[in-house]
Amino acid sequence: MIISNCTPARRHTLKIYQRRGDGDERLTPLTPGVEASAGTGESTHTAKALSTVLQTASKEDSFAILVTTRNTSTFFPPKFNLSQQFAGVSGVVAPWGLGVFEVAADGQDANVTQAQLSRVVGQARRLRQVSWSVTVVVVTDDPAFLAAFAEWSFKGRLLVWSTRLLVLTHLPLQSLTHIRTTLAMTNSMMIILNDLLPDQRSKVYLHLPYGAPEAEPIQVATWSPHHGLQLTSQLPFFPQKFNTLSTGPRLRVSYLEIPTTQIRVVADPDAPGGKRVITMSPEVTLLETIAEAMNFTFKFFTPVDGGWGVKLPNGSWTGMLGMAKRKEVDIGLGLFHITPDRAEAVDLTFPAIHWYVRIIARRGRPEVDPWGFLVPLTLVVWVGILMALLVVATVMTMLPSYLPVRTPCRTTQLTNIASCIRVLLHQDMVFVSGWWWWEGVVLGVWMLMMLVLTQSYAGNLMSILAVRYIPLPIQTLQDILDNPVTVLVPRGTTVAQSFLEAESGILREIGDLQQVDRLQTIMPSTYVTNLDSIVRKGGHVLITVEARTKMLIAQDFSRTGRCDFYLANEEILPMMFGLAGHKGSPLVPALSRVIMRLTEAGLYYHWLQLYTPNFTTCLKPPTKVAVRESLSIINIWCLKNVFQTFFVSMEDYYELYRGQQRKFYSIP
Repeated sequence: MIISNCTPARRHTLKIYQRRGDGDERLTPLTPGVEASAGTGESTHTAKALSTVLQTASKEDSFAILVTTRNTSTFFPPKFNLSQQFAGVSGVVAPWGLGVFEVAADGQDANVTQAQLSRVVGQARRLRQVSWSVTVVVVTDDPAFLAAFAEWSFKGRLLVWSTRLLVLTHLPLQSLTHIRTTLAMTNSMMIILNDLLPDQRSKVYLHLPYGAPEAEPIQVATWSPHHGLQLTSQLPFFPQKFNTLSTGPRLRVSYLEIPTTQIRVVADPDAPGGKRVITMSPEVTLLETIAEAMNFTFKFFTPVDGGWGVKLPNGSWTGMLGMAKRKEVDIGLGLFHITPDRAEAVDLTFPAIHWYVRIIARRGRPEVDPWGFLVPLTLVVWVGILMALLVVATVMTMLPSYLPVRTPCRTTQLTNIASCIRVLLHQDMVFVSGWWWWEGVVLGVWMLMMLVLTQSYAGNLMSILAVRYIPLPIQTLQDILDNPVTVLVPRGTTVAQSFLEAESGILREIGDLQQVDRLQTIMPSTYVTNLDSIVRKGGHVLITVEARTKMLIAQDFSRTGRCDFYLANEEILPMMFGLAGHKGSPLVPALSRVIMRLTEAGLYYHWLQLYTPNFTTCLKPPTKVAVRESLSIINIWCLKNVFQTFFVSMEDYYELYRGQQRKFYSIP
């Protein structure tokens, strides 16, 4: 392996080392003691062709990895100084370093070659992970080695789309059909050398993805010692060939229809029977827009288990994610919650939408607010009334103490306090003739204030009693624990896993409800059925992703014309959702490019509302409704209890008051 960490100041100075793939882990110089500068060293036509192609497609932060077999005599002379040659072009084709791996494949057992390749690919992958841009160059004339390298490159995750692959060989095209898929599905090019031609012309080929088996690769350039590099196609080197699929392929897509998906039959003369079934949903419209931008068509495949996909104890995956992982489909159309476990199993695109998990519960029946009698006045006014009563009673009690000593008292302190309370309650006054003039003034002002205040209170109270309050008791996960309700969660999704696999906190407490049969999993395809038959009765709540909850509520309103359900205020488990492809799929970066533009334009949320009539109608329904009907004792039970308690206490107080009056005036 050759490793060089060149800085910008030393970009044209390179020291080259080698690590062999035969188990020898020592780093040895290919040319001991040689530190070559740019432009020095013996050259060959092969090296010139390779360096010219790499120089044309070079990046400023590029790192090169050269993989070759031990016998390279067909490419380079026996005394060819490989270190000096690559040092001479390293500042252009690999400014940030070069790594060389040599595998002794000639005459070796296939198992030995496989073992060496596994180690080489592992080492090369570590170099790729610490580099911004990597170009892998494979130099060999061994078809078996090329096939083995292609296999281990995918297994070892060396050839991701950001990694460029350049194959240099003398083999004719018909001998390279076994690696055609690898070259087509990776960011690859191929240089075929032909030393037998008079001008020693080399050809540069490019394989397009999803082409027919008999399709020939596209020749993009030629190189010869006399004419140099000549482009023969409008395609650049290492093009973004998945951004627009020129072959217009028909891709396999996993999709799960749920009750919120709309199915329509339209006339189509070209379809069997003259009719065609179309699926309408935000996800499908998203995929159709992407397909139009990338030039492909698609066909849907449904998972047998009817789930999005979860990881089983044996490490396998179910549902649509399992189909993507096993490469049964090219694209998984979920959308899928992006989690670390899923990111290890498949490649996920740029997030198409951000959602929360929400709770759906049934709205309560309209009823009178039991504490409605307090609503006409604010808390500050209620406190002000009590403070004013205290001040007036204090004045009425304290003023008689400032009269002369021999002045007889016409009223008692208990009489004065009772008079203030009786004014507040609009009751009659007694012994008015026995008051001093200033007592009449104070009580008169107090009476005027209470008259205005109580009349306002009475009018507001009558209005409030005509309003019905709709209770919404379930607003948080804690409310679920505090109320005897059963939780429904979609089976085979991360929503259910978040509760069932939580280790602590309120999520764990919700998951523990399964032990007492208060947490049940349902199939996503039964959302509407369970919402209509179970949740509507009031003993169950449904927890799922935000978009599904809003669509379910909107569809129920479209059927019934009523907002029978509501969304809880708490937003649980923020989630990002995207499409899925198999590990290392070159489609994922191209899909992400389009999805990012659609997300920035807000189109997915627009489609969500477009395909869901009444989408926002029941999101914030009123919790108070006005009615016109007679009030019953049950409607005003709270007022009845308040007044009953007050009158009982006033009866006892009045008996005490009459006793004080008899004693003062000596009434028998």
